[in-house]
Amino acid sequence: MAQETDFRQDGIYVEKTTVSQLEDLFKFYKYNDYIYMPKWEYPPIYLQHIPSDFDKIENENQRNKLFLRLMIPLVLKVNNDIEAERYDFLSVKTYYEKNNDFTEKDKAYLEEKAKKYDVFTRLKGLRRYTYLMEMIDQKMDIVSPSILIALAAIETNWGTSSSLKKANSLYKEKTWYSEEGLPVEEDKDKSYKIKIYPNLYDSIYDFALKMNTSIDFESFRFNRALLKARDKYQSGRYLAGNMILASGLKNYAGILDYTITFYELTNIDEATLGFQD
Repeated sequence: MAQETDFRQDGIYVEKTTVSQLEDLFKFYKYNDYIYMPKWEYPPIYLQHIPSDFDKIENENQRNKLFLRLMIPLVLKVNNDIEAERYDFLSVKTYYEKNNDFTEKDKAYLEEKAKKYDVFTRLKGLRRYTYLMEMIDQKMDIVSPSILIALAAIETNWGTSSSLKKANSLYKEKTWYSEEGLPVEEDKDKSYKIKIYPNLYDSIYDFALKMNTSIDFESFRFNRALLKARDKYQSGRYLAGNMILASGLKNYAGILDYTITFYELTNIDEATLGFQD
């Protein structure tokens, strides 16, 4: 199978690839390990789908490390895009702080983001938009890369699950009472299916949005805000304990913490994207 790559201004998008082709691409851009990268800078190589023969890798250590390597740039890109969105939001907040009011354009913007970030109020007038701004400020933020990466590893059995191969689903997100989606064969409940995503990025972004909106992650967002107020980075290990409602699996937060610790993923929490010289 010929590897399909699309070179864009913001990075390299890989549509189709095999494990050996991906390894060659990573090697060309000096991406030889998932950790200890110079300046903690990772090449912007974005896989659209898991390599076709990824589940054929027999060496578990090799498989796990390759999974981490392909996930890191995608997760960093998701956070970069959230930061870009937040940059626009902060211009609205700055205008309000200077003028104690909102422009009509800013009001429309806040209404749009309130829908996206699941913010609701019956307040009217200036109080309404002040409330929307404050709540969006709490919800629109980056998510610890180590948590997003470790969760994906756990949910896909390190990239070998059928839902990942067939639906680009890294977190087994569900769609309810819909004709679209991947049937859940091991579950008799036919009211939901596994969401199908066009690419891996969309799966990560969708789950990050869930972490920024769902009541199940309210504790995560609260402690994230505490770290931010203390000018601390988002340590995945510190926040892992807040993920107890992320899954029905027993000791999920403990498994998450172990995965982050064993693979030293907190190093990725302060990483950036960029090609090595």
